[in-house]
Amino acid sequence: MRLVEIPELPPSIRWLDVRDCVSLERISKLSNILERKESQIMIEEMDLTNCWRLCQNLVEMANKDDDDEVHADLFSRLLSSQQSKFTIKFPVPRSEVPKWFSCQMDFMGHRRFEFYIETLANFKWDNAGLALCVAVDQNLQDPWTGFTVYIHINEVSVSTLGTQWVDSGESDHVWLHYVPFLEMWRFGYMRPLPPFTCRVIIYQYKVSKSSIKSCGVHLVMPPNEDVTMKLIRAENLTSELSDDEIGKVSFPFVKI
Repeated sequence: MRLVEIPELPPSIRWLDVRDCVSLERISKLSNILERKESQIMIEEMDLTNCWRLCQNLVEMANKDDDDEVHADLFSRLLSSQQSKFTIKFPVPRSEVPKWFSCQMDFMGHRRFEFYIETLANFKWDNAGLALCVAVDQNLQDPWTGFTVYIHINEVSVSTLGTQWVDSGESDHVWLHYVPFLEMWRFGYMRPLPPFTCRVIIYQYKVSKSSIKSCGVHLVMPPNEDVTMKLIRAENLTSELSDDEIGKVSFPFVKI
């Protein structure tokens, strides 16, 4: 039996895996958000790998001529609906970071990717988040790539995403993770007034024989809100994580 539509999801659902469901054309929850019939989605993780028909239908619903603008608007609505951290895997031709990601870099031979960005004065904590994207090289001999994400605000560690394993098999897809700024905190931490700096580190572990091909960071805001961030620098570094960085990230509730 070919699954074409998922008309309703249980209200308590947290994970949705429809990987390789090539016949799937519609998930009502996603369509309703795009059509502004619903404003929130509580799913924590979603795997849409190889769901090309579904993703194409969502794009067509946006009814715009510019594909990049369509994807940016689609994900802006989807991610802005999130009240907590959210991970999604979705099909992308040639497994490339979407063009609408404002900060991107390619693999230059090193395992540490670092973005150093600055929010502008009109930034709002309560409706913004960071989208992180990772694309991996296809590697059938070692089909998994492992990495960890660290986020610092004004050089204070505020968020860590434990080791993520991304399938680097044949499918063209990317990994995308969203973190609302309101979830970036540590005990005793006072959120700074904008503008402030934000450092994002994506660190690939040695055990992975396949490699990250490219990655990106993007400030997510509700549609039609004119708030941006400025990229200070993006580097693919040779340095390992320092004990200080690892300590700060591993124990976020202890003042070091």
